[in-house]
Amino acid sequence: MHSSIAHVPRVRGGKSTAETERDDLRDLLAAVLEALDLPADPRRDITAIMRIGAVTGTLRDVLNGDATNGIPWETDYLRKEIARLAGQGW
Repeated sequence: MHSSIAHVPRVRGGKSTAETERDDLRDLLAAVLEALDLPADPRRDITAIMRIGAVTGTLRDVLNGDATNGIPWETDYLRKEIARLAGQGW
Protein backbone atom coordinates (compact mmCIF):
# COMPACT_ATOMS: atom_id res chain seq x y z
CA MET A 1 0.00 0.00 0.00
CA HIS A 2 1.30 3.46 -0.86
CA SER A 3 2.69 5.18 2.22
CA SER A 4 0.52 8.29 1.78
CA ILE A 5 -2.68 6.28 2.21
CA ALA A 6 -3.89 6.56 5.77
CA HIS A 7 -4.44 3.28 7.46
CA VAL A 8 -4.22 1.86 10.90
CA PRO A 9 -2.62 -1.58 10.73
CA ARG A 10 -5.04 -4.08 12.21
CA VAL A 11 -5.28 -7.82 12.39
CA ARG A 12 -8.60 -9.45 13.08
CA GLY A 13 -9.76 -13.01 13.10
CA GLY A 14 -6.33 -14.41 12.33
CA LYS A 15 -6.11 -12.52 9.03
CA SER A 16 -2.85 -11.07 7.83
CA THR A 17 -2.43 -7.33 7.68
CA ALA A 18 -2.67 -7.45 3.88
CA GLU A 19 -5.95 -9.39 4.04
CA THR A 20 -7.36 -6.98 6.59
CA GLU A 21 -6.36 -3.95 4.48
CA ARG A 22 -7.85 -5.58 1.38
CA ASP A 23 -11.14 -6.17 3.21
CA ASP A 24 -11.15 -2.60 4.59
CA LEU A 25 -10.58 -1.13 1.11
CA ARG A 26 -13.24 -3.39 -0.43
CA ASP A 27 -15.72 -2.21 2.21
CA LEU A 28 -14.81 1.42 1.50
CA LEU A 29 -15.34 0.89 -2.24
CA ALA A 30 -18.69 -0.78 -1.54
CA ALA A 31 -19.71 2.30 0.48
CA VAL A 32 -18.67 4.57 -2.40
CA LEU A 33 -20.76 2.51 -4.82
CA GLU A 34 -23.74 2.63 -2.44
CA ALA A 35 -23.39 6.41 -2.26
CA LEU A 36 -23.20 6.92 -6.02
CA ASP A 37 -25.66 4.27 -7.23
CA LEU A 38 -28.69 6.51 -7.58
CA PRO A 39 -32.13 5.56 -8.84
CA ALA A 40 -33.74 7.54 -11.63
CA ASP A 41 -35.39 10.47 -9.89
CA PRO A 42 -36.27 14.06 -10.82
CA ARG A 43 -33.83 15.27 -8.13
CA ARG A 44 -31.04 12.92 -9.20
CA ASP A 45 -28.64 15.70 -10.26
CA ILE A 46 -28.71 17.58 -6.96
CA THR A 47 -28.63 14.31 -5.02
CA ALA A 48 -25.55 13.25 -6.97
CA ILE A 49 -23.83 16.56 -6.23
CA MET A 50 -24.51 16.22 -2.49
CA ARG A 51 -23.29 12.61 -2.38
CA ILE A 52 -20.25 13.25 -4.56
CA GLY A 53 -19.18 15.87 -2.03
CA ALA A 54 -19.32 13.31 0.78
CA VAL A 55 -17.47 10.68 -1.26
CA THR A 56 -14.81 13.13 -2.41
CA GLY A 57 -14.09 14.27 1.13
CA THR A 58 -13.73 10.71 2.38
CA LEU A 59 -11.49 9.59 -0.46
CA ARG A 60 -9.35 12.73 -0.17
CA ASP A 61 -8.79 12.08 3.55
CA VAL A 62 -7.81 8.45 2.93
CA LEU A 63 -5.51 9.19 0.00
CA ASN A 64 -3.87 12.24 1.59
CA GLY A 65 -3.09 10.38 4.79
CA ASP A 66 -5.52 12.46 6.84
CA ALA A 67 -7.72 9.53 7.88
CA THR A 68 -6.04 9.18 11.26
CA ASN A 69 -8.81 6.95 12.61
CA GLY A 70 -8.35 4.45 9.78
CA ILE A 71 -10.24 3.31 6.72
CA PRO A 72 -12.99 1.44 8.63
CA TRP A 73 -13.83 4.65 10.52
CA GLU A 74 -13.90 6.67 7.28
CA THR A 75 -16.15 4.03 5.69
CA ASP A 76 -18.56 4.14 8.61
CA TYR A 77 -18.56 7.95 8.54
CA LEU A 78 -19.32 7.95 4.80
CA ARG A 79 -22.24 5.55 5.26
CA LYS A 80 -23.63 7.68 8.11
CA GLU A 81 -23.27 10.85 6.03
CA ILE A 82 -25.07 9.25 3.07
CA ALA A 83 -27.84 8.05 5.43
CA ARG A 84 -28.12 11.59 6.83
CA LEU A 85 -28.39 13.03 3.32
CA ALA A 86 -30.95 10.36 2.36
CA GLY A 87 -32.97 11.31 5.44
CA GLN A 88 -33.08 14.86 4.11
CA GLY A 89 -34.24 13.65 0.70
CA TRP A 90 -30.83 13.59 -0.96
